[in-house]
Amino acid sequence: MTPDRGGRDPADSERPDGRIRRASRRGVLAAGAAGLLAGCLVTSEEEGSDARQAGDGASGNDTDGDGASGNDTDGDDADGDGGGESDDDAGGGETTPDEVEPDGSGLVVTDATVLGVSDGGGRTTVRARLTVENAGRFEYGVVEFRVDAYATPAGSDERGAVGFDYVTRRFTGDDRFDGSRPRRFTVEITFPSRRTGVRPEPDRYAVDAAVRRAEPI
Repeated sequence: MTPDRGGRDPADSERPDGRIRRASRRGVLAAGAAGLLAGCLVTSEEEGSDARQAGDGASGNDTDGDGASGNDTDGDDADGDGGGESDDDAGGGETTPDEVEPDGSGLVVTDATVLGVSDGGGRTTVRARLTVENAGRFEYGVVEFRVDAYATPAGSDERGAVGFDYVTRRFTGDDRFDGSRPRRFTVEITFPSRRTGVRPEPDRYAVDAAVRRAEPI
């Protein structure tokens, strides 16, 4: 396509009055700059949208985190409830031990009486009876006592140990040793007669008893 005479380009426009209107260089530059700015704005908006989406995703993770925190709380409650049940069980029923210490058994010897004394074959035997009460918190199936015998010479208030022995009693489930009533135990203590020059009379001898073993049932 050949230009018109006078060097006018077909792209040039004409006014109604016949004057030629050319697009100014300033207008072209302004249009180009506006296009560039528009592109920057679009890019900024897209970046902002991406940032918001990323932020929304982070917020979703936080929500999940809250959910996890809720699970942890539930776990703590479950553990707490479990511990509470254990404490309640421990407080509600006391575990019965296989054996208790003599001092903590609650068994009390309320009376120790010499029933008789016999002498023969170079040996003396003191026969005594113990009365025992159970003031403790357990019922017993087996109890054991050590019983010591003492001799008191005539005309003296001092007594000397002459021998000892053990007495053990077992109780069944139908006749367990509880606190309902006192129990009586009979024991015999035999020792060489040469240990004492005291006559074999009940009022010359005395006995003491102490708990050695107590097994709850």
